[in-house]
Amino acid sequence: MESSEDIALTGERQAAARLLLATPIVTARTHPEDFAVIRTHSDWLTQRFQRILGYRLTVAADHARLAKTGLVRSVATPLTRAGGAFFSPRAYTYLALTLAALVEAPAKLPVARLAADVHSAAEEAGLDLDPRDRMAERRVFTAALRHLATWGVLTEREGSLAEYAADGTREVWLDVSVELARRVVAHPPHSAPDPSGYLESMEGADPSGDEAGEVALRRLLAETAVVYRGDLADRQRERLAHHQWRAVAELGDLLGCDAEIRAEGVALIMPDDAEEERGGACCFPSGDPIGQAALLLLERLVTRLRPEHLPCGAVPVPPDVLREELAAVVGPGAEPRRRWARTALSHIPDQDDLTARALLLLRDAGLMGRPAPGAVGLDGWNLLAAAARYGGRRGERPRDAEDTAEDDVEPGAGT
Repeated sequence: MESSEDIALTGERQAAARLLLATPIVTARTHPEDFAVIRTHSDWLTQRFQRILGYRLTVAADHARLAKTGLVRSVATPLTRAGGAFFSPRAYTYLALTLAALVEAPAKLPVARLAADVHSAAEEAGLDLDPRDRMAERRVFTAALRHLATWGVLTEREGSLAEYAADGTREVWLDVSVELARRVVAHPPHSAPDPSGYLESMEGADPSGDEAGEVALRRLLAETAVVYRGDLADRQRERLAHHQWRAVAELGDLLGCDAEIRAEGVALIMPDDAEEERGGACCFPSGDPIGQAALLLLERLVTRLRPEHLPCGAVPVPPDVLREELAAVVGPGAEPRRRWARTALSHIPDQDDLTARALLLLRDAGLMGRPAPGAVGLDGWNLLAAAARYGGRRGERPRDAEDTAEDDVEPGAGT
């Protein structure tokens, strides 16, 4: 039997692994306590990530970088701006140009010089971009800088990026972590005929070798909310059938998670503190407005459609039903919106934005799907098998917002 000290040590390592999996860049500035734990257990973490997932962990004096490989499209998460909007292609372009300018930057530089260097890099790449041109360009450029600041690449030394976004003449000085700037791009671009060809060369979800195939399978289980057997290639479906218990045991050793294994597929169940480690992102259910709206919508849909069981395929959600339940959850007069308005939240998404984000969360959590590529609006949505675990009992009315507010929903207890 393990001693209490051994249990605490294991829990500390597993919490660090979960944080790195969700936040692959951890610095002494952005996560001082967590980074100290990662440095303490760097050997254990480095060996486990390499053996179990084939990921390379680098721990330097002031930062840790987990370089992932093998999954691209299936686990891509869009970056967001301070107001919650997703990065536009222009914002990603400024992010890439800024990183190109920072790899040879001094440790301290004014943002005006960085803007000039970014413009030079854009010209070299044949792009007509200049963050000094007008306010709209400056704000997109600043959004990229703010994201680099959250990663610890940049630090505001004198003045603030918010001031520079409002007034391009404001003098703002930045501290630069050049070493971290060079590590942000985990896999530097190589020669490829086009962007899609480059992404395809990075994919490794179904390798031919058995050992590589098992590593790819563990990556998929660790990075995907629910792995449905029907979505796998024949070779990987067979591997999952033969090695699922071993894969779950290996991931449990690394991440401290449990698993739910059913005929339809496999889902990892993270500890209750996973939402704190992930900052509320990629966890379901969660306590933020989007997570609560998604949970309430899912419960109402499962209760209303009342499927005896959710098969390996899907249960279609009629558009009119989805529209009615969304109105009850995120509509102007819905109680959740009134309750959120009484909280300290600085921003409540508008109805269309909240609708889109709640459905996106349910899709990413493997609870709802939209297989028809041409579907628009609220057409084509399905309830997937894992949604059944959030349904009410037969005869039970859908929980309204007051029910949800009073219930003790365990963040991170789901997928």
